[in-house]
Parts: sequence; structure tokens; C-alpha cells
Amino acid sequence: MKIYYNCLKQYISTEVEIEKICNILTDIGINVENFFSLKKDYLIELNIPPNRGDIISYYGIARDLNIALKFRGFKSKMRKLPSVFLFKKDFDIKNINFFIKNYKKCIRYTYTTICNINVFDSPKWLKNYFYYRGYNSINNILDIEHFIMSELGQPIKIFDLDQIINFSIKREKFKKKIKIDKKNFLSEKDLILLNNKNTIALAGLLMNKDFIVNNNTKNILIESAYYSSEYIYKTAKKYHIKNDSSIRFERGIDTNFSIYALKRAALLIKKISGGKITSDVIDLSPKKKNNIEIYLRYKIIKYIIGYNINIKKIKKILFLLEIYILFENINGLKIKIPFYRKDITREIDVIEEILRIYGYNNFIKKKIYINKNYIINNNLKIENIISNQLNSHGFYETLNISLNKKKYRKYYSNNRYNKINILNSYNKKLSILRFSLLFGLLENISYNLNRNKNQIKLFEWGKKYLFLKKNIIENNTLGLIFYDEKKKYDKYNLFFKFKGIIEQIIRRCGIIIYNQNFYENNFLENGLSFFYKKKIFCVVGYVKKQILIEFEISKKILYADINWDIINIIINNNNYHKKIYKKKDNFNRDRRDISLLIDKNISFEEIKNLSFSLEKENLKKIVLLDEYKSTNLPFGKKSYTISFYFKKKTYNIENIIHNLKKEFKKKIKAKIR
Repeated sequence: MKIYYNCLKQYISTEVEIEKICNILTDIGINVENFFSLKKDYLIELNIPPNRGDIISYYGIARDLNIALKFRGFKSKMRKLPSVFLFKKDFDIKNINFFIKNYKKCIRYTYTTICNINVFDSPKWLKNYFYYRGYNSINNILDIEHFIMSELGQPIKIFDLDQIINFSIKREKFKKKIKIDKKNFLSEKDLILLNNKNTIALAGLLMNKDFIVNNNTKNILIESAYYSSEYIYKTAKKYHIKNDSSIRFERGIDTNFSIYALKRAALLIKKISGGKITSDVIDLSPKKKNNIEIYLRYKIIKYIIGYNINIKKIKKILFLLEIYILFENINGLKIKIPFYRKDITREIDVIEEILRIYGYNNFIKKKIYINKNYIINNNLKIENIISNQLNSHGFYETLNISLNKKKYRKYYSNNRYNKINILNSYNKKLSILRFSLLFGLLENISYNLNRNKNQIKLFEWGKKYLFLKKNIIENNTLGLIFYDEKKKYDKYNLFFKFKGIIEQIIRRCGIIIYNQNFYENNFLENGLSFFYKKKIFCVVGYVKKQILIEFEISKKILYADINWDIINIIINNNNYHKKIYKKKDNFNRDRRDISLLIDKNISFEEIKNLSFSLEKENLKKIVLLDEYKSTNLPFGKKSYTISFYFKKKTYNIENIIHNLKKEFKKKIKAKIR
């Protein structure tokens, strides 16, 4: 938000220098990003907190600044707002029929009418006001809308009264789409301003151009309303609308300003355009709401802030904030919050206000002593080691939201576990707690592929959430996704390269003995599962085509899902954190290679298990050195080259190899090449 210092001084009287004012504004949470010196003024750029709807105006900023200046001992005084005492009805016209059908969304609606106006260019002072703020002047009537909104923070709307016959605010069941400002709207939940069955406006957001004031307008209706923040937020987000009115309604405005803003606008228009006020202020609102009352405890203030603030200073801050003290006892205060502070609803909010006005920099500095004899969480330490290892392989860590889009649930079906739905999600599309890290990583892949990246390696530490009977299960997971378009990798080499990285991670965690098996599920095809003592702790494979189509990905993508809870259990059982020293082996292990021609349905795991069942004592390790498939081979056949590693001082290697070849011929009908 941009404000001008001279405009601000119209609402506050102080001799404090501009640099000091900027520092104090920043200190109380209204961050001054920059300020510029002009010929006779200063331009100040402010970053307004999203919960502070009361300060999106000159008057609101002046009021908050006045509180801070007074508490810090500076001379400061709020100037009185222009009087609206002269507001009165000049003569009557025929009243329009008006009613509100939904007070939950339209909390308060006030209006008045003015006739015989003259629409022309704005006076010089009003033009200059908009020029320095970076806005274009429209005409003397519509400029008043923006002036009142920037001065008081109260959005007002001005309609051409000659176009209005029967005026109502309600939800209407439309059979056809309605068009406002070149946008189509069709929803029974939208609050619409109607003239019979013609749409005047989408309440609080957009106006129909047929009802906007133009050069031929003679009679006008001025609206000063307060719409529900929740309604405005949801409607603005649904139709992608963002304007000055929507921002103020979303953050909450002061309902007590509605009538003053209406009278102020009416008197300004009367003065500038020469019109006559033709109705009293019509105020349509339900029963008056009571102020929020909160019990503020002294011990909680000290506990939250960590510092004992004098009770007299606390009372002074509350007085300056216009927070009324109802009664006091030894333990605390019963207080009443003013209507314009929509952001203060709890005790912690009041404590935050006390701390903000007191000043974060006004506490006495104390030395902090840190105990150096702390214990590092071993699981976190291992995660850091694995992250560094993946970084060395060219992987980048990513972080995604822990929600899945509703449309992804069609890819998940599990008879044992159920998905967890969110009832009141801020985004209707993101309404399921994520049941897999895959979809967030695929969104990252799609984003990078659309920007011509030919090598994408990502990993993410996160949680999956599932529902089992009456229990919510949070599963710590490491997800890895891999795509490489380089020509040196064919389909199989790419898979084995990725599989090799996963095996490195497993070995780094101290897991040496594990088994592998073919694996497919709802997300993966042509994959492998790694299991330890009948528990699957990792799956690797290609993402299924129908899922990739959802993300507009035509490339083959590899994905690995590692259950880190099981990994931690294995690590703790194996005493990973203990240092183990072994005597260096001075003997080189003996190795023999065998090339086999086998049926294409036989897996490497079957050959591995068969080899270890025949020779447990001397056989140390078996590695698949090469896999070959070609039309030159007999139909339905493939070639494996396998390396067999033997323990040191194994003297009968040749006999063992001979026996293995014999068994391969017999059990799996292999041909030795």
C-alpha cells in the first residue's frame, strides 16, 4: 500500500520526523518497505499484515501510529474527522422498494439517494489526490467512491438511480448465465443485487455497466454496506476477482463507519455536483451484535512474552487501543474489544497487541546460556546423511503441500486402508490428506518438463496419511523421482542406474541382507519391491501411463517409495549408530562369470535364490552384470551375464561353478553360453 505523508498528516497532528515515523510503523508491525522524497511530500510504501483490515486506510494508519507515538512519549493527537452534521434530506422522491433476503452474507446495508447532480471532471484537489496515488480520475462522482475508501477503509458503491425500480439483495436461481463486466456468473450461492430480474451487481465485488454513473446520469443511489468476510473471500476466489473493495471486505471493516462514510460521501457529492439529498439514511441490519469479551490473565502474559511487563503499562496500552476494561481482579482483567478490531478474538491476540505496542526492541537484553551437551536425534542425522548422498547423485530436495487433489483419489484403491478427507478445506480441489508423495513430485516434474529441462532428479521427505479402522496412520516416507533424456541411457540401463542409487541408500542404512521381487500396484508397473523379513520397505518402478497422461507427461518416469518408518526400525535393531571396526581383508575375493540363455519369465531373484540354496558357505555375493534381449535370440529367450563372488580361501571354486551350471540346466532349463 502506498500513502503520502501530507495526506496522513490530515488525520494526525505530530512533530515527529518522517524517518522516526517509518521506524515506529515498522516496530508496530506495519512494515515500511521504502519511502521516497518528493518535491513537497514523501511517498511511503507499506506492507499491511493480512489480518489487519482496520489499517487499510489513511485514518486507520493514523490511529495505529497515534497509539504507538503516545505510548513512546511523543506529542501526538488525532485530528477530528470532517463533520457530517449538515447531512439532511432536502426533499422527498418516490421511495424505491428494497429488501434483503440473506443477513448472514449481507450483515449491514445502508443507502441514500441524491437527485439533480451534474457529472463532470473532478475538481483539482481531487484530481491531484488520485494523480499522486497512481490512479486515473474518472469523474466527480465515481472519484468520491475511491476517495472515501482510501480515507476511511469503507467501500461504497454509487448506482444510476434512474435504472432502478425494485431493488433487492438475495440469492436467485438463474436459468441462464448472468454477465457482469464481461464475466459469466451462475451459482445459487452468490449474493446478487437485483432490479426486478435484471442484475445490478455481484454484491460487494462487481457492478453491471448499465448501472454505472455516466455523463448523462442525473439521479444516484449511494450504497455503504458490510458483507461477510467469508462470503467475499470465497466468491472472489471462485471468480478470480481482486480489487480494492474485495481486499477490504475480506479482511473485515468497521460496521460503525457505514453511516458516517455514507453521509460523508453524500455531502461531498452534494458540494461538488450541486445535487440535492432526497432521502434519509436507510439502515437495514439485523440486531446489534455485542462486542467480544475476553478474560486476560497476567500469568499468561508473562508466560507468552517471557518478560514481566508492569501492570500499569498493560492498562495504558489497552486504553490507547480503545479496549475497555470491564472489571479487574488479582489474576487478570475482563476486557471488551472494539468492533473495528476484527482480528482480536482470543486472549493470545490481546497479548500480541500488548507486545506490539510495547515494542519488541524495548526489552532488556539478557545473556542466553545454551547447554552444549545435547543429543542429536540419530534418525534425523541419518536423514541428513542420505540427503547429502542423493545431492551427490544430482538430486534436488523439494517440499510439497501435504494435501492431494480430489481427482487423484481414482488412482488409489486399497481394501485395508482408507483415504482421509478434509471437510472444510480452504481449497475444494485440495480436499484429501496425501496418500502418496508421487502426485506432488509429478507436479514438479510436469512444471520442469514444460520449461525444457532434460534431466530431473528430485526427492522429498514427507508423510503419507491413511485411515485404518479408527486410527489415523502417519507414515514417514522418502520419495524419489527420476527422469533423464540423455541418449547414453536406454530403457533398461536407466532403470538399473536408478535401482543402483536406491541400493546404495539401503546399504548406507546398514541393511545388507534383503530380497527383491517383481512388483506392480495402482501407481507403478514393471517394478521391484525390496523386503526385509517379509516386510516391504521400498518399491521402485515406472509410473503408469494413465497417471502420466493426467499430468500431460509423455516421457517415462521412474519413482521410488521408501517406507522410512521400517528403515528406522531396522537401523535401531542393527545398532547403526554404533561404530564397528573390522580387520582389513588382504585377500582379493575370487570372481567367476556365467552367461545364461534362459526363458524371459525367469527373474534374476529366482537365479539368486537358487544359487544361495545350493552354496551358502562359500558364496559371498551375486550381481547381475548384463541383461540382453534381441530378435537375434530364440523366441521368448533372454541372456543374463551373472558375476559370482566367493569368500576368501575358497579352494573348490571350479567344482562349485560346475555344480551351479548343472543345476541351472536342470532347474530352469538354461543354456550355458
